[in-house]
Amino acid sequence: MSVSRHLPEYPILLAGVTTPVLKGLREMGLPVTELHEDLAQLAGYQHSNWNLLLVGAQKTFNTQDLQSLSHSKIPVVDLSEFTSETAVGRLINELETKAQTGSEQFNSAFVVQLKERVQQSGGTWIRLADYPYPYQGVICYGESALGKEFREFSNVMSPLPVPLEMLHLKAEYDWQGKSDNHTQRKLRVELVSRYRQGLPVSLPSIPSREELDLLFQKINLDRKQTPLVWVTSLETFFRWWNLRRQLSVSISHIDSGWETIISGNILGFHPGLQIWKGRHSATVSLAPGVNEIRDETIAFAANPERHPGGFTAHWAGVNSSLLPIDFKKLAASVAS
Repeated sequence: MSVSRHLPEYPILLAGVTTPVLKGLREMGLPVTELHEDLAQLAGYQHSNWNLLLVGAQKTFNTQDLQSLSHSKIPVVDLSEFTSETAVGRLINELETKAQTGSEQFNSAFVVQLKERVQQSGGTWIRLADYPYPYQGVICYGESALGKEFREFSNVMSPLPVPLEMLHLKAEYDWQGKSDNHTQRKLRVELVSRYRQGLPVSLPSIPSREELDLLFQKINLDRKQTPLVWVTSLETFFRWWNLRRQLSVSISHIDSGWETIISGNILGFHPGLQIWKGRHSATVSLAPGVNEIRDETIAFAANPERHPGGFTAHWAGVNSSLLPIDFKKLAASVAS
């Protein structure tokens, strides 16, 4: 198998995007790279219908740059169109002046809009999975083992781009205070709900795997409802996330499917690549170096409750309830 010699479809190229957007795209595992001021590297670009150049709202190009963009025929998305419902993006020949709208911010709605634009251009939404293959969620124990003052300094110690409190469940505190049928059901429902949404969970009151297994028994958690959940210590989850954010992936479309090149230190973990088609997704395993992912081996499944950008995009800009919008309906289905 030969490595592609043309510019791969991924990483997606960036020009002048805001720091929050750049960090957000990288944290959610979307392969991106910043395009430097010199656009000459696009001269030999082999056109793909869905490779994109994302341009920040305040980014401008000179006449020579605009000619390079026009000759390369790379699709350009002006991110200023994502700043409001009424905003309109600039065309290539309008990129000589700044957009009239404000700067873009990384949030849940921004990611959904970006996914739609990638798909509209004929592309596929592909990102590093949040968890090692084949896991689709995580429940962590052992938070208290990291130190008595861990809670106070968690936002400094945690490698996650969201506050550690986002991983906590109110139902866990209710269960600890009053272990009855009602609090048992609340905790069970919330654990299953988080798993179905692909959101990580940390249970600060549980010191070990043995205690966690005992908790599952006490609340009558049917593990068939969380078949691919990763049960691990919070420290191990932090270690995984630190390694994941350092991984580098490039992806090219080939006749049989996809060719990926992944580099970085995975230290025994098995990264996964998440591929989306509409509201259906599939996760495939990645080995170090070159991988060939054949179309016939990709099994897609409906994932209506999961955010296509993963949990960091799901929680980006969220300051209120962590419960899903359709929580009552979901709770009823879990209880049944």
